[in-house]
Amino acid sequence: MTGREGTAARNFSCVIYDADFMNCSWAKGRAAPDDVQYFLYTRSKKRIERECPHYLKDSGTHVGCHLRDLLGLTSYSYFLVNGSSQETGIQFFDSLLLLKEIERYNAPDNITVHCNESHCLVRWEQPRTRQPRSNREFQYQLDVQRWHDTSSNRGQLIVVFGDSGNRYNFPKPGSKAKHTVKIRTADARKAHWGAWSQPVEFGSEEPESSLVHVYILVVLGTLVCGLTLSCLFKRFVRTHRLFPPVPQIKDKLNDNHPVDHEILWEKFTHEMGKDDKEEVLIVEKVSEAPAKL
Repeated sequence: MTGREGTAARNFSCVIYDADFMNCSWAKGRAAPDDVQYFLYTRSKKRIERECPHYLKDSGTHVGCHLRDLLGLTSYSYFLVNGSSQETGIQFFDSLLLLKEIERYNAPDNITVHCNESHCLVRWEQPRTRQPRSNREFQYQLDVQRWHDTSSNRGQLIVVFGDSGNRYNFPKPGSKAKHTVKIRTADARKAHWGAWSQPVEFGSEEPESSLVHVYILVVLGTLVCGLTLSCLFKRFVRTHRLFPPVPQIKDKLNDNHPVDHEILWEKFTHEMGKDDKEEVLIVEKVSEAPAKL
């Protein structure tokens, strides 16, 4: 390797994102002169080297590259960073990278949440990648949180592998408040997680009222009803004492008791014979005889 020791680019790395773009970065060698300049080349499947079309600079020195076309790269691609300087020779740096290992996957597509009385089902679609992949090559991480929860005490993240059919069923949160779920993706063999998806909301929008509040309302309602009934009862008793009910004249005509308008004569005479005794007074007229002379 020609060039002075310690002048080659260092800390070289590349990342593929959004399936079609790649960023590579590196740092100046510790012994590199101030006027050093670096250049990145990639080798295509036809072994044609192509220089970086868009460099990233730091104080005029190339320290990165942005690639917008990855069609010419193979699964294992060759990267070469060489340099130049008017003061001294610059060592080159090269690396063979497996593009599958440096790809950062996007968040899943079309995330939906459907809940019933007891469970919620989350579904999503496999993200788009540089090359087609089977479901089992992915793993996903789910983060379910209460909506607008700013507390630092959060639950554990849920890891779901792609062979689950891109779905996850979990018990419905006991809280009735609205919740959110967001998902990110990684290769099944390496947990190099990509960016989180946008939160998807599910659950009720109404603010949650705790059971303590419900109990308090029930107790207060019971007390109010009891006091109301007590006041009404006392008022009724006082009114009854001050204004006792006026006796009503008995209405014989409208009396509900049945009246026997027909009386059997046999019954009447029979009863009269038993209870009543008839007294007969005989008056005789006595005439005086004339006195004899």
